[in-house]
Amino acid sequence: MSRPLTFGIKLLCGPFIVVIVFIGFFVMPAMASDRFVDHGDGSVTDTKTGLMWAAKDNGSPINWPNALSYCQNYSGGGHTDWRMPTLAELTSLYDPKDKNKRGYHVNKLIDTSAQSCWASEIRGFKAARFNFIYGQAYWLRQSYSGPTRVLPVRAGK
Repeated sequence: MSRPLTFGIKLLCGPFIVVIVFIGFFVMPAMASDRFVDHGDGSVTDTKTGLMWAAKDNGSPINWPNALSYCQNYSGGGHTDWRMPTLAELTSLYDPKDKNKRGYHVNKLIDTSAQSCWASEIRGFKAARFNFIYGQAYWLRQSYSGPTRVLPVRAGK
């Protein structure tokens, strides 16, 4: 003999009381803010990609060769295996619906102090950078040291 399925709805009736109890009907979707975890040590993990990011960029204009060196020598969060991100990795941070405190389309836990960050890809004397206002990649000469920053990344846990 089979039993009927119950869905967790129970009506409790009294002279003035009607209570409906829903059990297991609502599942809260993960919020975008839940995607990034702040470790409180200058690093942020992106749970979608598994990458760990520096919580802030280098903070001043930098050319590509110096950006590469900055990442290789970075030791934030107690780690020493940081590197320069790829274009695809920087692109994964772009969110047109989110803005950090400076107005760039990246999660609030990541402080980019300029609209663009260098990427590891090079083509001859040019290097890639990603723009967090427009969500696009641009290629500039490696010696360019205008308003471009670098944001170190490393493989997560």
